[in-house]
Amino acid sequence: MAGARGGLGRIAAMAIGLGVILALVLVDAARAESYAVAQCGWGVGVELDPAVPKTEGAAAYLHTRGCTAPAPGAPAGLEFITDRANKGEQGVARARWVAPPGTTISGARFTWSGALALVVWQVAGFDDGTGASGLFADVGNTPPHQVGASDIGPAKAFEVRLECLILGTTYGCNRSVQSTMWMSELTLTVEDPVPPQAKLGGDLAGPGWHRGTVSLELGGEDPAGGGIYRAAANVDGVPVLAADIACAVATIEGEVRAVRLRPCPPTASRAVAVDTTAFADGVHALRGCAADFGGNLGCAAAAQIQVDNSPPEVEFSAAPEGQVAATVTDAFSGPAAGTIAVRRADSDSWADIPTTLDRGAGGSATLRARLPDLSRGAWFFRATATDGAGNAGSAQFRAAGTRAGLRRAAAGGSPGSGAATHLTARLVGSDRGGRAARAAGSDDGGATLTVPFGSAVGVRGRLTDAHGGGVAGRAVAVAARPPAGAALPPERRRVVTDEAGHFALRLAPGTSRRVLVSFRGGAGLAPARARPLALRVRAAVSLAASPHRLRTGDSVIFSGRVRPGPARIPARGKLVAVQYLERSSGRWRPALVVRTGSRGRFKARYRFRYITGAARIRLRATALPEAGWPYASGSSTPVTLEVRG
Repeated sequence: MAGARGGLGRIAAMAIGLGVILALVLVDAARAESYAVAQCGWGVGVELDPAVPKTEGAAAYLHTRGCTAPAPGAPAGLEFITDRANKGEQGVARARWVAPPGTTISGARFTWSGALALVVWQVAGFDDGTGASGLFADVGNTPPHQVGASDIGPAKAFEVRLECLILGTTYGCNRSVQSTMWMSELTLTVEDPVPPQAKLGGDLAGPGWHRGTVSLELGGEDPAGGGIYRAAANVDGVPVLAADIACAVATIEGEVRAVRLRPCPPTASRAVAVDTTAFADGVHALRGCAADFGGNLGCAAAAQIQVDNSPPEVEFSAAPEGQVAATVTDAFSGPAAGTIAVRRADSDSWADIPTTLDRGAGGSATLRARLPDLSRGAWFFRATATDGAGNAGSAQFRAAGTRAGLRRAAAGGSPGSGAATHLTARLVGSDRGGRAARAAGSDDGGATLTVPFGSAVGVRGRLTDAHGGGVAGRAVAVAARPPAGAALPPERRRVVTDEAGHFALRLAPGTSRRVLVSFRGGAGLAPARARPLALRVRAAVSLAASPHRLRTGDSVIFSGRVRPGPARIPARGKLVAVQYLERSSGRWRPALVVRTGSRGRFKARYRFRYITGAARIRLRATALPEAGWPYASGSSTPVTLEVRG
């Protein structure tokens, strides 16, 4: 009488793991998912419905201690007993699991055995609210064996009982001997159709321009379902927050399973300090998502953030006699305030002059001040301006002479202050022949570039004067800084402009880096700085699988290696997600998550349990982003397995 209901062949992505960060970056729409709950096996306890009595009638018992601490010589598992009783006395030992609010139970598999007297049976089934479905049962003496049902349909509970087959007193229930049943290694499939909600907060999600390090908060809420399992946020697809939430889970048979029916908290929030200097000045998209344990995604509405880490350019300019003026230019947040000050050359104290700020078009403005009565001698003039983000820039010059000479010098602009310069820079990849070419993933005119592991990258740009002419023969500094926590020294280089002001520099293969290009000025030229450049290098990871052909229930061995290059494998090992390609959506979904050893190598076993018919399964390994790892997400060449049910 033992039975099980089957379903369509599929891969169940029970192991959500850290790999969900990739989905949070790529997926907008949430979709219903499921998760596995382990009970009474693998060292895991049991969580029964407290509202339902474990026993009814006479001489019936249910012992749960065998789930975590079986008695010496006794098998592990739930022990159901109906002992001797008077004829006609009914006795039932019952275990019942209830789906958390907002979820249903759609499948179960477990191991059981029985030593049953005549007309006593062991029975299990799903409660869909109208009666039992997916029933399977045994009578007599049965050795330990596994049974199960999947795709049973939405049920509010799963129940297992040991009871008399003939009920009531009409026929009598003869229990002259004891009956015993053992049940263990139960895995329930819980369907979770409701996605969580996510909300962005903190200064970075607020209005206005941002610079430097800014706080970001991400909250998740999942009042019905498996609870919040992971939170992640990104700026233009670059992860800035990736956090696991503490949940009641365990890795069992190569997959992450819950050990409680609702394993994760209904609400969770995480905060992080985001270094905005890693992004180019301008407008960016901030996205934040939360995932529940079933794999449903809830994303907050994308927010636009404005970043400006470059100070305004300040240059003294011509003014009517008796006045002093300075031009302020800021292409992003724009000039916001400024002042002009003077001091004698033999004094360290500056005196501010009442100054007005007249805004112009295209992010420009002019600072104007009436010149005070200056005595004969040497004086310094200083103009300081801040932009809308709070960055400050300044310029100064020295003038000497009579009172009339000082007035003429101040009105004439900035003799000796340095002529204005402008510096531009971009990142370029290279083709197989070494020729410059924009690589896949570049945007912002070369301000951000994503390249494969081991790729050389070029920095190209131009230094020009205030009229757009090239400035030749001047040294430009290039600093390449790895991400924070990478424990790698910055690379500092120097390159000289050609006759047209152009320069080019090759960066050797390495990790992701933030590239800063600057000109110190001098010899009549003002200093200049280009907008920051972001170089993202994908991690290198390999994947091998053996065997390539197997049957449902067999295990495959995955192995591979993450190449650290000049970086180091994290002390705890590098996180790697083995993913499969979901044909219906065309997206890669996580199957299991492993950590490498100290040398970057990993090995893991995975068992296919849900395949009927024949299936070709495409898999790859992805090295996941994490703190202190100086590479962007990178994936291996896919491998294909053939699995037959």
